[in-house]
Amino acid sequence: METFNRKTLRKEQVSDNDNGIYVHELIKLIAQNKHYDELFQLLEIEKIKDEFINIKGAATLCNLQNSIDERFIKEDINCNLSDIVLDNQSEEFAFTFQNLHKYPYFKKLGLNEITAIPIYSANREFFSELYQMDRYASSLLKENRRDIVDINYQILKDICMPQKRYRLLHDKNEQKYYLRAIISRSQYYNYNNNITIVVSLIALHNMMKRLQVKYKLFLCEYNESFIRIMYESDDIKQLANVGYVKNIIEVSNDEIKREALRFASVCSIIFQNQERDEQELYVGNAQKINARIYTIKHNQTPRTAIKELGDVNKVKEVQEDLFKDIQKISTITTPEAIKFLVREKIEKSKTDEVKSLKKKLLLELEKQADSIVTLLSIFRKLELLANEDIDVSDYLRYIIYQALIERK
Repeated sequence: METFNRKTLRKEQVSDNDNGIYVHELIKLIAQNKHYDELFQLLEIEKIKDEFINIKGAATLCNLQNSIDERFIKEDINCNLSDIVLDNQSEEFAFTFQNLHKYPYFKKLGLNEITAIPIYSANREFFSELYQMDRYASSLLKENRRDIVDINYQILKDICMPQKRYRLLHDKNEQKYYLRAIISRSQYYNYNNNITIVVSLIALHNMMKRLQVKYKLFLCEYNESFIRIMYESDDIKQLANVGYVKNIIEVSNDEIKREALRFASVCSIIFQNQERDEQELYVGNAQKINARIYTIKHNQTPRTAIKELGDVNKVKEVQEDLFKDIQKISTITTPEAIKFLVREKIEKSKTDEVKSLKKKLLLELEKQADSIVTLLSIFRKLELLANEDIDVSDYLRYIIYQALIERK
């Protein structure tokens, strides 16, 4: 569904006038969060509220998130199956949630029921709770047999009435409702994208003061419930036989999944291609344990989550370890063999996203890699081909890192 595709904000799109943001303006992003007072105290905002966060792109990030908040309203409701009916009238398969007058947001709108279209994996999650009915239901829905799904659902409702916490989205632009996910009913703290932006900018602001290093926005990939922000540093190290390595802090957050907020160390390699044009290639794997600087989970209290945020030494240690790994690129003697590793993985890939670009990617990989620089140029071309397809970009980043660093 195009509305929920992840989008990209690149550093080239940031206005020259955006040199950062004041702390007191930044924290307006979390003013409505129920943990605002606690976060205000834990982040020691009172001490820095009048300071200016000198990170280019910070204001653009905040404006971007404000526009998302204006469009999408997120409401979590606790209900069991007696309040949920399968909707067989709408063009798309959907759920009708009833008895909503007890929730302030829907009461304010004068709504007692809404029809919500499931997005992402919400459909599968919903039916998997009903004796693992997800595959069966999915097969029937593909064949447009909603009637059989409904018959099974009615039977199961009589014997299985779990109460769940459902996240509903109200798209105010389109005046549509969506079922986003089933949320844990145990301990769940809503560390959303707003908190991610605030925490990351304040953490980097404090880090810049202590380490005498500067950061600016490099890239942001986002949708209404996911964000990945890359802040590039002015800390650049020479990479023998190649060019330079630039440190990047990658901050990511998924509002639904178990791991809420992650700080990791990645980097980019700056080199000159055969035409002497400067190129930049993202290199890193933020999923690796040794790349992680700091992680917050949805079941952590704000006090537990924030207490390690000021550990500057850990940032330096992780970045130094990454640079040691990146130096392995200088020792590559058979660039064609490295290229082959990437080519082989793309050829074997069966994911739909990669399939759509496979021919173009493989065509680029037919070019001869007779040096490290030409190898990196080819990989950079692969990145450009993927461009706005973030799923393909993710995949390419992963296999390129594996090939260059792990040689597999």
